[in-house]
Amino acid sequence: MTSLIIFLSLAIFMSAGYLVWPSRYNVISHLTLGGNFIATFVPAIILETHNEFSPVVVELYAKILLVGGICFVIGLYFGFSRPTLNRKFSYDVLGEMLYQKRVIKLTKLLLIISIVMLIISYLAMGFVPMFAADPLLAKFFRGQYQAPYMRVAILFRTSFYILSTILPIAAIIWYQGKSKFFLIAIIAAVFLMALSLSRSPAFSGLVLAFALVMSFKSKMHFRLLLITLIGIYVFSSVFYYLVGVRELDYSNFKTNHPYWEIIASGSPDISDQLQFMEKYYQYPLPTFGRTIYGGLIPGHYEWNPGVYTLTVLSTGEELNDSVSGGLRLPVAVWGYVSFEWIGVVLFSFLSGFFYGYFLKYLKQILLKDNSLVVKMVLIVLFNVVFSNFYYFYILSIYMVPPTIIMLLYMFRFKTKTLKSL
Repeated sequence: MTSLIIFLSLAIFMSAGYLVWPSRYNVISHLTLGGNFIATFVPAIILETHNEFSPVVVELYAKILLVGGICFVIGLYFGFSRPTLNRKFSYDVLGEMLYQKRVIKLTKLLLIISIVMLIISYLAMGFVPMFAADPLLAKFFRGQYQAPYMRVAILFRTSFYILSTILPIAAIIWYQGKSKFFLIAIIAAVFLMALSLSRSPAFSGLVLAFALVMSFKSKMHFRLLLITLIGIYVFSSVFYYLVGVRELDYSNFKTNHPYWEIIASGSPDISDQLQFMEKYYQYPLPTFGRTIYGGLIPGHYEWNPGVYTLTVLSTGEELNDSVSGGLRLPVAVWGYVSFEWIGVVLFSFLSGFFYGYFLKYLKQILLKDNSLVVKMVLIVLFNVVFSNFYYFYILSIYMVPPTIIMLLYMFRFKTKTLKSL
């Protein structure tokens, strides 16, 4: 029963969109299927990872997820039933052809600037994580890699997150027009981002574009998409083993399902969350909501969500040498460490409400007879701009550049610099 509660609750947080919009056009939810299989179904149902932890902690964890999941669903349905946004944006005001030309021009400019910035960043740092002596330490810019990274941190992060934001738009532009420039730029961007060993930002844009095309082609293509997405996430899970960053050590396997353990190792969310809960249970460190804004403060601010989770886990270790960017905690757990059970209810309900509210708006746009470029822009807006509402509990400074960039796709700013866009 505990396995089922953990799996279903986490599945709700990840794939809630299916509850209010069970459609092949719900591209946003399709992208969560592979993650749900790898990060929740395999560890909770097949491996039963929670059995390795204290029963008291597991029971508390399951209760938090159950209460949070129920509140999230209530908020989701309530938000989805509200009237949608009444504001007119560029894609509403401009004609489709004119808006599409503007999107192509803007995306081309951003690709050029961001690729050049990323190349300069690697040159200034003097290393790339994939080929560093200690790839995992280099990936998180810890230890000896921190000082050279700090010289170009703003430049690197800005270009990296802008590229990860506009890549799906660029991919759809190439799909519709077969432009050589966009093909070369996309390959260059993915290659440069993959060198950082950040799997999701490097490849998720292409996966998103692929999902949009397949979802709107036919039911047969949609079925093929679902199978492909599972395969992509399995490949992503074993990515570090394939490139040699991690080596297989069969002596570390704890069950009779070694292959499932290898697959699940790419997304150890449940294990990480239970380790976090064990430490928190022993040494409570409530945030009182400070992690809501902590991610907006530069540097290793103590209430930055990533720093906070590592602080709870650490036992006097130096965080600068930690090969981790922090843990992924579900909204219910964030609510609990903020304001205990009141936080579980409030955070989960609000997150579900905003998700449902903006998903309904996205649904209305996607079902309109407009181009794939316009549809993709709206999906990226949902993932970037609107996500600041339903992920209000872990706001991040890294989302500021992508949010600003996407505002250029939403509005026409009448300044001398941007009037031609």
